[in-house]
Amino acid sequence: MANTTTAASPPAVRSRHEICELARLVNCGECWQVPGKPCTPEGDHVARFGRAMRRGLVTGPELIVVLQTLDAFTNTTIVCDVPGGVS
Repeated sequence: MANTTTAASPPAVRSRHEICELARLVNCGECWQVPGKPCTPEGDHVARFGRAMRRGLVTGPELIVVLQTLDAFTNTTIVCDVPGGVS
């Protein structure tokens, strides 16, 4: 009998730009910017990414992709949105 057990592939992590766009689907818990608009012209507060993760819009590994580019951060830190995911 053949072994039909297959291991699931790990979920693909989206680009940084895609993750930033998904985070904008929720309002910001820091500045209360409405969904669809960035917190600042440069990007969005870390607080917004946490809200997006709690609502299932981004995954833990995707949040790590965004946060690992920062030396240190708080909820008020701005994550710059770079189209194409290149920082």
